[in-house]
This record gives sequence, C-alpha cells and structure tokens, in this order.
Amino acid sequence: MNDSKLVKYIAELGTRDRERLRQLVQSPFFNQHKPTMELLDFILKAITKENGQLSREKVYQKLFPKSSFDEQKLHNVMSNLKKLFHRFLAIDYIEKQPLQEDLYTLEAAFDRNQFELMSNSAKLLEKHLDEQQFEDYFFHYAQYRVAHNLGYYGGHYVDRTKSETLQAMLDHFDRSFLIEKLRNCCHLTANSMQVNTHYDFGLLTPLLGYIQTHYIDVVEPDKDWSIRLYWTILQTMRDEGNAQHYQELKKMLNESFDKFSPESQKDLYGFASNYCIRRSMMGDEEYKRELFDLYKRGLETGLLLNNGIITEFNYKNIATLGGNLREFDWTERFLQEYKAMLPPSKRENVYNYNLAYLFYNKKQYKQVLSSLLHVQFTDVMYYLNSNFLMLRTYYALKDTEALLSLIETFRIFVMRNKKMSPTQRKEYTNFLRFAKKLVELKHHGGTYTRSALEEKLKALRAKIEATDSVINRSWLLEEAN
Repeated sequence: MNDSKLVKYIAELGTRDRERLRQLVQSPFFNQHKPTMELLDFILKAITKENGQLSREKVYQKLFPKSSFDEQKLHNVMSNLKKLFHRFLAIDYIEKQPLQEDLYTLEAAFDRNQFELMSNSAKLLEKHLDEQQFEDYFFHYAQYRVAHNLGYYGGHYVDRTKSETLQAMLDHFDRSFLIEKLRNCCHLTANSMQVNTHYDFGLLTPLLGYIQTHYIDVVEPDKDWSIRLYWTILQTMRDEGNAQHYQELKKMLNESFDKFSPESQKDLYGFASNYCIRRSMMGDEEYKRELFDLYKRGLETGLLLNNGIITEFNYKNIATLGGNLREFDWTERFLQEYKAMLPPSKRENVYNYNLAYLFYNKKQYKQVLSSLLHVQFTDVMYYLNSNFLMLRTYYALKDTEALLSLIETFRIFVMRNKKMSPTQRKEYTNFLRFAKKLVELKHHGGTYTRSALEEKLKALRAKIEATDSVINRSWLLEEAN
C-alpha cells in the first residue's frame, strides 16, 4: 500500500494538515464509516515511522478481523478515504480564499429562499468589499455575485422596475471578464513569443478596441487600473516598437504601484522587465542598465521570488546582465546567495551554466569550458545558450577548428529542431551565417592585406546591421569592428 497514490498524497501533507484531515475523517458530519477512520490512523502511523510498511493483507485484517481478505472491500474503504481527502483539500482551499465562504452563504441562502439571511449576508459582504484595497478580478467577480443575487431577488420579489443592481451586476461581470481575459492573453502572448506555440485568442481583437474606447481613452484616467495595466502590457508585445507603452508601464511602477494587487504587481514588474530584455536583445543598449536596476528592485522587494523560489530564467537573466555590465562582484555574490533558492531539480544545471557565463565575462576561458561540462541539455534553450557561450569561448581562444565544427553542428540542430519558432530559427541561422564569415575573416586575416580585410569587415558589419532578424547582433558587430 505504500506505493498507492492515496498514501503518497497524505504523506505530502504537513503535520498540521494531517491532524486536520484526521479531525475531518472522524467528524460524524463528514464520515460515519469506522473502517475508513481506522485506515487513516494506520496510514498516519506508518508514514511517521522510518521505513513504515503498510501490507494490504495486514491492514485488511485489522479493519475486518472476522473475514478473509477481499481486495474489492479494501479498495472501497480506500476509495472512501480518498473522497474525504479531496473534500479536505476543497474545504481547506475555500477557507483560505477571501470572502469565499461568505459568498457561498449568500448564494445558499438565495437558493433556499432564506431572503432575510441573504440580505444580511449581502450587507456584510458589501462592507467587506468596500474595505478591499484593490479593484482586481476577484473584487469585481465578488461584486457581480452579490449583485446577481440581490438583483434577481429584487426583480422577482420587490420591484422589477428598479434596474440599478442588475446594471451593477453587468458592469462588474464585464470588468472581471476583461481583466481575466487580458491577463491570460498577456501570459499566453509572452509564451508564444518565447516558444513555438500558437493560441486562438477569440474575442481579443474586438475587445481591445472596445477597451481602448471605454476604459483607456476616458476622461477619468484614475480608474479601472487592472484593465489599464493588462491592456498596456499587451500593447508592449503587440506594438513592441512603440516605447510609449513601456513608458506607461514604468509610470505605473513608479507612481501607481500600490494600486495593484500583489499578483498584478508581479505582472507589472515582470512584463516591464521582459520588455527591457527584448529591447536589449534587439541591440537597444540603453535598456540594459535600466533592466539591471529593475532586477535589483525585484530582489529587494521579493517580487522576483515565488514562495522563496527564484525561477531558472530570472536567475539566468540577472546573472547574464550583471556579467555584461561588468558588475562582477555583485553577480558572483548573487549566484552564490540565490543558488539555494533555485528549484532543486534544476539547481546545479542552472548554477553551472551561469557560473560559466560569469567566467566568460571575466575572460577566464578555460574555466568557462570546465563549467559547461557540468551543464546538461535538458531543453532547447540550454542547448542554444550553452553552445552560443561555447562558440564565443572558442572564438576568444582562437580555436578555429573547434569553432567551425561547432558552428556547423549548431546550424544543423537549429534547422532540424521543431520546438523553435520560425522567428527564433531565422535569428539563429542568420547569426551562425555571420559568425562563420566573421571567423573566416578574423582568424584567416593574414591572407588579406590590411586594407582588404578592413573593407571586408566593413561590408560584413553593413550586412549584419541591415538584416532584421539576428540574435546577439551586438556581439557580432563588436567582433567585426
């Protein structure tokens, strides 16, 4: 039984939650089946002991001492306990959500025609909602649920000519829908830009026009902050070349940050940072220092951490930028201090790659290759990033044979890999084409006269600058200079 999913799920609970689960299972309101209570006790005792074993036959004998082993009968008890475990999770989750129990009480009272209780619950809820600091998705959805019950109660039993409550119901539902629609479209648009995924965004295009007319270009800008936030974030990705959208995000960061819920604050910070990343990768150098300052702010405020964990992508971006800006001491401290906050399954891989990148920026090239030996290619991006770093290291060491071999292997991988988006594939193939030409010119420069080499490098720079899709353009231009 130790390998059953039920035992595994219970073992994953903390000590406090195990006790609360036991209390629920023993409560006659939820369960009156004694073998189910006893089964949970056996499981709890076994998982608290080192190498505690649960034999199906022995457990069955303790549950049903007067009958021979029946697999189906034991399965039924386990199934009942599993249902109670699911109920425990649901109740625990509801209890942790703000106002959720009060909303269910209101709706249950309406369903049971207990209208006095419903009215009293609605008054209490409206008071709590008035005290809410953020008008986010949940705020509007909760307002919708309150207005829904009061509006239809009034229409059926009081005065159907009064429409204010039902109009409020519609308004709050629209706002809750728009916020959640925009928020998800922001995250999925970002996902499709990073990996080769595609989504049908449905009503998004007509909604964007409606939002701009009714919520963005309005006389009173100091309202509907969540809608304005996610609309602006989406524009930074759909109209990337227009820096005005980013400036609006920056203004929200500096002047209106406390108007957003913690979740929206993370989105505001995260998407502003991602915009700076994309602009930096396109060669807009002025965004690098601004991004570095954003990263420092995110670490200081905890915005870059999720329950004490930093993602491998944020860790890499911070380390890369710190090295590029020659903030070597700060970056080395960051790598060491935040290593323990990486997800355990990826910790060593992420740390070794970023340590290699720091060595590269410090021109310690042999240490680069040594660190990269410990990096496993667990996904496409690690392969691309590690090979790009190795390419630059071979270039710095002037190991032409290894360099040209790597460029060809790299090119074949990019052309054959189906997980890369067409845009990514084009960016990398252009980079590798220019890198090969650069190697041929710089490492075989002795075959040209000085003036001929300068002319060829000048022509190469012009081609690099004229080509739209080239990743790591700044490195190519720097080395071709």
